[in-house]
Amino acid sequence: MWSSQLLFWLAAAVFFFWAVGAYNRLVRLRAAVRKAFASLDEQLLRQVVWVQGCLPVSMRSGVTTVSGALQDETDAVWRRLSAASEQFSVALAQVRAHPIDGAATASLAMAHDTLTGAWASAMREAVADDADPSADRLDTRWTTLLHQALPLQDAFNAAVRAYNGAINQFPAIFLAKIFGFRPAGLIDHLAPPA
Repeated sequence: MWSSQLLFWLAAAVFFFWAVGAYNRLVRLRAAVRKAFASLDEQLLRQVVWVQGCLPVSMRSGVTTVSGALQDETDAVWRRLSAASEQFSVALAQVRAHPIDGAATASLAMAHDTLTGAWASAMREAVADDADPSADRLDTRWTTLLHQALPLQDAFNAAVRAYNGAINQFPAIFLAKIFGFRPAGLIDHLAPPA
């Protein structure tokens, strides 16, 4: 009788200490995802600031001075770039608030693709119209900013994979469900175009 009670309490103690350890591991891994995103966030914010600084003065910070006349193609290209940078800023703020949210990280990747495409269009227009003789230098700096984000993106994705792997392991999957640990989303597509 005593041995069965002793075994029960011993098993309960082992389970309790395992559960505490497993829960703490999940919390640490989730914190690692947030920390990795904070580093990536800083670099992505540099990209937004760079793009907005390259916009014509009349389009910076959402300020537009457009007459009622039809816009020419150059104005339209710069407006698309301005809108893409605003969209990316909003997506970045959403992920900053919830770096574990897979839908937010997918939205961020799509907004970054849009921003990258709008930047490429603006640089093509600047070169074609000889509107900006420094377009090549600006494009080189943009590519450098994109490359600087890649190691940080890889670190974030590695942290996400470790976290997602931990919440899907048996028997920790039960703790993850009980305490609301949800899978995080990877951030892809931040690479410069080939």
